[in-house]
Amino acid sequence: MSRIELTSWEREWAEYVALMRHKANLEKRDAAHYDPARMEDNVVASIASCVGELAAAKRLNRYWSGSFWNAKDHNRYKHLADVGENTEVKRIRKPNNPLPVRRRDVEAGRVNVLVYPHPPDFTVVDVIGYGLATELWELGEPAMYDEDGTRLVAQRNLHRL
Repeated sequence: MSRIELTSWEREWAEYVALMRHKANLEKRDAAHYDPARMEDNVVASIASCVGELAAAKRLNRYWSGSFWNAKDHNRYKHLADVGENTEVKRIRKPNNPLPVRRRDVEAGRVNVLVYPHPPDFTVVDVIGYGLATELWELGEPAMYDEDGTRLVAQRNLHRL
């Protein structure tokens, strides 16, 4: 695991990107497997996720575009990775939670990176580990909230950073 501390301007940029993504998605419905009882505030989740993406990019020395677009352009850009050309970043809310691996990441041959941004301000991020989605999928257990589309992989199965 690597602990990354973001500068004030990195944190501010990640928050700006998160707010723009949130704004663009206000009219969209949540994914079918989202359980409102388990969800946190969308703005907080968006900020933590963007902070995690930026921290992972910083640790991996890969490009983070900080991209956002209008909802009508989603299909045009949804293939883009979170970091670099092939890396999806998965943010967890508790430090020992497993890595959720999505079937779409397996199909795309993506690398998954697990991050834990420390609340409440999310300026410190643990970049926990990574793995190729196709390999991780086989090590995971079906998620109760999305048995066909998501596997949960214990952190002990990740390559350390």
